[in-house]
Amino acid sequence: MSTNDWILLVIAVVVALVVVAVLVWTLRNRRAERRRAEAERLRRSVEENRPGVEQRAASAERTEAEARRAAAEAEAKAAEAERLRARSEEERHTAEAARAELDERRRRAEELDPRSAERAEQRGDRRADPVPREAGSSDRIPNNVPGDEAGRAGAHRNDQDFRR
Repeated sequence: MSTNDWILLVIAVVVALVVVAVLVWTLRNRRAERRRAEAERLRRSVEENRPGVEQRAASAERTEAEARRAAAEAEAKAAEAERLRARSEEERHTAEAARAELDERRRRAEELDPRSAERAEQRGDRRADPVPREAGSSDRIPNNVPGDEAGRAGAHRNDQDFRR
């Protein structure tokens, strides 16, 4: 191989290296340009979608505030319900006590009213006789009140005529 051949070979290798370098550089620039274009497209997309996203975020914040308000209202209603439940329980106990007192008064009135024993006999009700009897006395209790021909004094509230 002659010197010219070596020079041509070196020149061919250098030219080949330059061509390869130019190709690599061109390909890198194209890829970089494509990436820059893609980045720019994404930035535009972000800017176009930003108002919608911000609007959804604001809507989410409003919904969260509404949920907190509803939870507070529910808590207040639960407290009110508990207060009413306690009040109804108290009223129920009061009513039961009043009912027991009325039942006791009614029982006492039946014990005191001689006609209640007579009515019980007419119904066939043989409760313990509230009025003590002497041996050999009649089962019927005389109900004569002076000035009352029918034997009814009207002293008991159930005996009064309310058709006025």
